[in-house]
Amino acid sequence: MLPQNKPLAPRIKLALAIIILGMAIAFLLTWLFSGKETAPQITEHAFESGNLIWSIEGYPAKALHENTFSLHVTNLNGAPFEGADLAIKLDMLGMVCGDVEFQMTEAAPGKYTGEGIPLMPGMWKATLTLEAGNQTYTLERRLEAVH
Repeated sequence: MLPQNKPLAPRIKLALAIIILGMAIAFLLTWLFSGKETAPQITEHAFESGNLIWSIEGYPAKALHENTFSLHVTNLNGAPFEGADLAIKLDMLGMVCGDVEFQMTEAAPGKYTGEGIPLMPGMWKATLTLEAGNQTYTLERRLEAVH
């Protein structure tokens, strides 16, 4: 008696199901980790009346600790941008854990510092509001907080 060949259809269906499942897992992992790149310690920004360099000491920021934010702001001619009112709001991306707002103080002409406390580890959006005279400018950057 000759051995009977089993039909190939169930094997092909199983192989296709495994391939599709593998592709779905690869897509999901790529999507989940696509936004996980670390934001830089120092960022540069231009606005209508000048430029600023934004840095965070001891980067990445430490969750539940004071972190020093420093801004060096210049006008379009490169001179210090003095006498502005600056505030920063920290907002954790994809979470509803509460915003953190703090004021910046002018430590030297055109150099502003302030202390911000991210509430938990993860990626945060920092929004700077700069008011000078009757003008208001808003700039954003990303930052990472760790334990």
